[in-house]
Amino acid sequence: MMMSTVLEKQATKDNIILGLKKAMAEYEIAALTKKEGKILFDYIDDVNKIELQYTPTVLSPKKFFFPQEEVILEYTMEGKVQAKIDYRKMVLFGVRPCDITGIQILDEAFAESNGDPNYLTKRENSVIIGIDCNSVCDENAFCYKVNSQYPDGGFDIMLHDLGNSYAMTIATEKGELFAEQYFDSGRVDSEAMEEFIRTKERSFEEAGGPFEELENLPEIFAENEHHPIWDSEAERCLSCGSCIMVCPTCYCFDVIDELALSMKIGDRLRRWDACMLRSFAEVAGGENFREEVKNRVKHRINRKFNFLMRKHGKSVCVGCGRCVRSCLADISPVTIVEALTETSRQVRLVEKNNELYLPTKAYIREIVQFTEKEKFFELEMENGKSLNHQPGQFVLLSIFGIGEAAISISSPPSFGNRFDIVVRAVGDVTNKLHTLDVGDFVFIRGPFGHGFDKNIQREMEGKHVLFIAGGIGYVPLRSLINFTLKQKEHYAKISILYGCKSPEDRMYKDELDYISTIGGNVELLETVDSADKSWLKNTGVITSLIPMVKFHPENTIAVVCGPPVMYKFVIKALNDQGLSNENIYVSLERRMKCGVGKCGHCQLDDIYVCQDGPVFRFSDIEEKEEAL
Repeated sequence: MMMSTVLEKQATKDNIILGLKKAMAEYEIAALTKKEGKILFDYIDDVNKIELQYTPTVLSPKKFFFPQEEVILEYTMEGKVQAKIDYRKMVLFGVRPCDITGIQILDEAFAESNGDPNYLTKRENSVIIGIDCNSVCDENAFCYKVNSQYPDGGFDIMLHDLGNSYAMTIATEKGELFAEQYFDSGRVDSEAMEEFIRTKERSFEEAGGPFEELENLPEIFAENEHHPIWDSEAERCLSCGSCIMVCPTCYCFDVIDELALSMKIGDRLRRWDACMLRSFAEVAGGENFREEVKNRVKHRINRKFNFLMRKHGKSVCVGCGRCVRSCLADISPVTIVEALTETSRQVRLVEKNNELYLPTKAYIREIVQFTEKEKFFELEMENGKSLNHQPGQFVLLSIFGIGEAAISISSPPSFGNRFDIVVRAVGDVTNKLHTLDVGDFVFIRGPFGHGFDKNIQREMEGKHVLFIAGGIGYVPLRSLINFTLKQKEHYAKISILYGCKSPEDRMYKDELDYISTIGGNVELLETVDSADKSWLKNTGVITSLIPMVKFHPENTIAVVCGPPVMYKFVIKALNDQGLSNENIYVSLERRMKCGVGKCGHCQLDDIYVCQDGPVFRFSDIEEKEEAL
């Protein structure tokens, strides 16, 4: 807990080292040390191995709280599962201000919304002792451009070098207790401390001030989405991901399963992932929403100075310089930020949840082979609880030893403990799921996402609801379709347009045949790309059905879901019929590894599809370049 007022004390350097030696009886000590001739942060077994003189490290101390790889749960193939959380007590010593600012950003990211138990437990059990800088560490660092040299949190004790001693700024109750127990301290030499502050201020002033209009960078980035700097930097970028792997504030991760040689037990791991890698935004069907290197470069830099800056209220780049040192192409965020700022200047001058990743067992109660690639599964939650989902939400389905995949819920909301999914065999998890039988079990997390909530449902009442589904896109919409059909008298009209490749590829054939007989204010139009003479309905693309529906644009709500290529054509066809984007809802597909807005895979500019979507009013996202 941060204290309302900071305490200032002073201790000799020898006393600080002696105090750390005493603390080793209770804590593991991590500090700057030398290994094989290289300076790095690591655990030490001897305080004499601590390097007090700072040399920039390849990796930041982030790795102690958010390791490059960590086990988040353990499982057995019989279905037992338990969270794996590291409860060790640690002192992290010698952290520099830029890295402390980075830790402060990670604290906010992992604590917001769904608190991450693995990260937060490590932080709660740690004491962070920083050592202040009074000059820029090398020519690649640009902490002064983002003001990270003056952290306002993220540490318990900050040491200021006064020669043979350290002045101590004690910022938290935890830091105060630690200092009282392990450091023999006295009053601060105020003159020496004032001289340290003057030296630091003078040094950073000489290095240069912060970015012009630092506080306005999100707006500047939004104004310069198509600036030529993106093309020029992308041409040089190797898309190797090194910049991400060394960054102290990147927290995207992948989740994988590793099975022991016995094939009876295994671990679920999370590993650092990089949005600069091509596979980062690739979904199961092979579609990649960030295929071009330019878009990956834009996303990476926007994440630091735009998207997450809007959320945290400050730059999420701390200017440590690690990305610049590691980049073979000599790409620097400074070059990009200053280019965008100059262009804009010419125009204008301006609570912890330990079960977050733990899934719940569910048994397969029914399987139906819908098509050659798609199967229907009815699942029953072992805990007897209802999924309590909204139409349009999804779950993360686990098969231990294989992994976890995001799957749409196809059944309408229910108070029972069973729900339906339809799964296409396109990846490791879904292919394995297709081999399971009735009575086998899987694991479920969720439901996740913003679906067709009560506000959207109320908006639809009394209006003409137009569903447009392509291929397996019928599955995410089926929950809402059945919900509306059960109370069809609440709507002026319900039109369902469904298209697929062939009659053999139709989902829920019996259900569709029934819907076609309801009549009244319910109509169903179907089309296929190609068929033989036995097919008596429409042939052609899904957009060919839209002119067949009579609707008044001002009293119509359209809901669209299908393969990515479909959206632009469907939305254009609806616009051509007079329907505005405010009256169009879309359900988006993105790669997802966590479901709780942490892993970064589904980020769309400043929003997360897994949390803010997958259901969006199209007018809210139409300006986002990667939306469709």
